[in-house]
Amino acid sequence: MPAASQPLPPRAQAALSHLRRLKPLDGYSVESYLAASGRRQLRLKRRNIPVADEGFADIVLERTGGSGSGGRVVGIRVLTSRGDAGRGVVLVHADGKVCSDAKEITVDMKNTATISAASQGGGGSARNSSSVSGARRSNSSSGGASSTSATAALSDADSQLLLQYGLMALGALLVLKLVFAAINVLAIVLLPALYLYASANCPTIESFEAKRELKRVMRGTHLPEEMQPKGFFEQGLNRIAASVTTELATSLGYEMSMTDCLGAAKLATLKVPLAGQEFYWLGVMNKWRYVGSREIPGSKTD
Repeated sequence: MPAASQPLPPRAQAALSHLRRLKPLDGYSVESYLAASGRRQLRLKRRNIPVADEGFADIVLERTGGSGSGGRVVGIRVLTSRGDAGRGVVLVHADGKVCSDAKEITVDMKNTATISAASQGGGGSARNSSSVSGARRSNSSSGGASSTSATAALSDADSQLLLQYGLMALGALLVLKLVFAAINVLAIVLLPALYLYASANCPTIESFEAKRELKRVMRGTHLPEEMQPKGFFEQGLNRIAASVTTELATSLGYEMSMTDCLGAAKLATLKVPLAGQEFYWLGVMNKWRYVGSREIPGSKTD
């Protein structure tokens, strides 16, 4: 449970003042509370979220080079009986980045900053309450305004970011709506025009010559370019083989049927019993295009 508005220890005040100067928009604060054991514990928070899951006996700022300038912020778990050393974990690195691992280290308490050292930037003993107030006034316009101003600045930044994301999402929705509207208009306008054009250019039944189209299939004109015969000699042999195969396959006759597709296209079916296959062509835009073939059911006997 939170402690009843007790002042923070000088070392914890120095560490908090250092973090607020180093990262004024990160909203650092220190919570003092009573643990289940009855001892007062400290918890460092960033944007009202605890940096570590555990509480600490003290939170200190290591001094670098013997000066009052800040180094790492360390949460002290255990102090020695004389209080000159302690063991704890690094909470925030010297560059202001929150520590991701909880590796335990030993801290020389003589080499940690107090509130006077943090406010004046030099070594020395802790000053009286007036120096504490002066250090706090250097961070903000009043004693308790530092945390409020950092939180307010953070809230403004978050609000602006949320507003930007909201405007971007709204703009994306408007663009999608315009695109779909344009597609609908094009579909309404183009589909009838495309249907009329296809109807006007639909090939006639008389334009389909069964043997000629079958020869083209036998020559493999519908196959990819790399599967086509190469050279004049191979092409000539391929034409002769296709003609002979077509004449033999249709020597006993064939059956042709034509299906009209709403006047815009025609489907031609050629049934060749001797070959045991049915061939299909689609007539559209004044051209017959080979679709495929299938075996006639029951045409093969064991």
